Amino acid sequence: MPMLHINTLLWEVLFVSLMCALATVNASFSGSYGGGHDGGGGGGGHDISHTVEITKHVPIPVYKHEAVHIPHTVPVPVPKPVAVPVPQPYPVHVKVPQPVAVPVIKTITIPVEKPVPYKVIKEVPYHVEKPVPVPVEKHVPIKIPKPVPVKVPVYKVVYHHSKH
Repeated sequence: MPMLHINTLLWEVLFVSLMCALATVNASFSGSYGGGHDGGGGGGGHDISHTVEITKHVPIPVYKHEAVHIPHTVPVPVPKPVAVPVPQPYPVHVKVPQPVAVPVIKTITIPVEKPVPYKVIKEVPYHVEKPVPVPVEKHVPIKIPKPVPVKVPVYKVVYHHSKH
């Protein structure tokens, strides 16, 4: 759509410029051949150009603005019930006993199965040896002569200074 608008504008500009060019050329020819108002022209000195005014009544429509009726809401009275206070008898306060929490101690017996040891009667007594490892700590005194001679190696680093 914008391309159509640009093309129309281009044609209008081209038409106006062409008409201006033709008017300029026409004016230059009429002045050079003596066809102007000074009397020397191709018509033998007669003035051929004259203006005729014709008036014509053209009806112009005048638009009258008329107000358009806009419908509005019309308030309609609707009867509403009116509350009328009725005197009531005074309230009677009745004491209602409230429940009180009482602690109840219950003893619950839970049966627990407990193994009861019983004696096994052996017909023939027999001694069975069972090897049981017993840890034994032995303290053996070792004589150490004092003081203990210890050899400590001593290294001596000798630096030789030389002339450079």
